[in-house]
Amino acid sequence: MAIDTTRTIEIRYSPWRMIGTVVVAVGFVLLSLFITPAHGFIGLIVGYFGVIFFGFIALVVAWRLLALRGAIVTVSPRGVRDTRLTGETVPWSAIRSISTWSAYNQPAIVLGVDPAYERALKLTTLARLTRPLNAAVGADGLCIASQGLKMGHETLLETITAYWHRARGDRL
Repeated sequence: MAIDTTRTIEIRYSPWRMIGTVVVAVGFVLLSLFITPAHGFIGLIVGYFGVIFFGFIALVVAWRLLALRGAIVTVSPRGVRDTRLTGETVPWSAIRSISTWSAYNQPAIVLGVDPAYERALKLTTLARLTRPLNAAVGADGLCIASQGLKMGHETLLETITAYWHRARGDRL
């Protein structure tokens, strides 16, 4: 299927996917609480880590579900914008590479952005905090997570790649 790269595409959160993520995270919090007393000291450490980690995920996803309205990812002839990363559109000319990275079966699109442009980019607090951590585990770039979006990962990757190739003047 050919992608019309002349229009602007706005991708929103899927409320049902987000609710599903919160339910799964809360389930893991409960499982972690169950592990805690039953397995001694190691269970205590693993259990508390699980409560903190999955509790944090549940809170972040619930907050995003309640607070973020409108388009989360916008792909246009000018560039791509993910409001979870920045309020600015990253122009296609600043993007050097596009790849996929995955952890725990959750893929993300990694945009290799010109370092000078990225330094000037006003990232959100969460993006600023997670950027070095992502780079340390192999996702060195701006990571667009497709989890919870109405558009699936493969379609989003194909769309972003098509717009990028068009902006570069590549013939496909």
